[in-house]
Amino acid sequence: MACGSGSSTSPPSRSTQSQIIDVDGPYRLLHCSSKGDKDGVLQEIQKGVSPNLADYDKRTALHLAACEGCTEIVRLLLEKGAEVNSIDRWGRTPLSDARSFGHAEICKILEAEGGKDTVELESHIPCCKIDHREVDMKDATLIGEGSFGEVYLVKWRGTEVAAKTIRSSIASNDRVKKTFMKELEMWQRLRHPNIVQFLGVLKHPAKLIFLTEYLSNGSLFDILKKRGRLDPVTAVAYALDIARGMNYLHHHKPHAIIHRDLTPRNVLQDESGRLKVTDFGLSKIAQEKDLHGYKMTGGTGSYRYMAPEVYRRESYGKSVDVFSFALIVHEMFQGGPSNRTENAETLADRRAYEDSRPSLSSFVYPDSIKSLLRECWHKNPEFRPSFEEIILRLEDIQEDLQQKKVAAACCECTIL
Repeated sequence: MACGSGSSTSPPSRSTQSQIIDVDGPYRLLHCSSKGDKDGVLQEIQKGVSPNLADYDKRTALHLAACEGCTEIVRLLLEKGAEVNSIDRWGRTPLSDARSFGHAEICKILEAEGGKDTVELESHIPCCKIDHREVDMKDATLIGEGSFGEVYLVKWRGTEVAAKTIRSSIASNDRVKKTFMKELEMWQRLRHPNIVQFLGVLKHPAKLIFLTEYLSNGSLFDILKKRGRLDPVTAVAYALDIARGMNYLHHHKPHAIIHRDLTPRNVLQDESGRLKVTDFGLSKIAQEKDLHGYKMTGGTGSYRYMAPEVYRRESYGKSVDVFSFALIVHEMFQGGPSNRTENAETLADRRAYEDSRPSLSSFVYPDSIKSLLRECWHKNPEFRPSFEEIILRLEDIQEDLQQKKVAAACCECTIL
């Protein structure tokens, strides 16, 4: 692979190539660009595929190569006519991505070609405030309810978006509201294919309402309720989507963003089949104030997915999200939560004080997945892998599953 290692993060570009799409079609250019496969990129361009081909989020091969640190691919794409300032759905250019992930050499190459960093230009823009008259809340459709308030489907400038209302008990507190608005300023600069995009906050005299993109395919909870157990290839692809979104949040600078309420309901699916993490912004931003970590109340987050140290009201870190992630992956292979009839708080209590964990049937779970889940829900938070490690493990598992799938198809053709 020609990709560099200018950043310790797992770049978001990997997730722009949905594992469900056909990588043998024109989108193979995006796949090869994100993997640093120079021969593959050349083959696609020689076939006549445009170097400016973009995915659902308008991210081009140059975006992906710049994000991954694939220097040679960046040079090749520019040589073949790639647009240096192509803009994705969030207003980011390839230079914005390269700079965000510390790929200095690629930044120099792009700048020499006239590349511009749109994120740097908007970094000092205050939180996007939208006149409340632009959104008619009277015609809003209630589509959900969370820990912090209701969620409505509304129209904004001709587009369907989600309007999230913050309960008056929270919004009426001036100090809390001020802190919340500071967090909103940070949210609007977060852009990743596997997190739900924040759009702005309504300037309303009495209510605190903010807008996010609306994902019509519903949540992972809805998917599992409808489809039941997922096949291993799909489950691993979905797990990678979630892990990539979470890795982006955990590597946020200067402070990591800990979700603290990662559940199937807080993972949504877009029109292309990609999963996106949502409601991460309603958790606290992790700020290392002392060596003892943070205190989280037992009522924070959903008990069924709560890490033991959180339930015990102990200090915590980013690994609380890894624990929740493991339980979600377990559900995707199983088709729903284990012990679903058991009281969620009772379940959390047994996990916290008796080290109770879901069973791992050898028939349902591949050995590689069982090993990963056991590490992710380890009772000692320090022994749990980071999302960066999880991504690498899942990519290997995915490759193995795909090879087995191809081999099985070949065998079937031979028999026929």
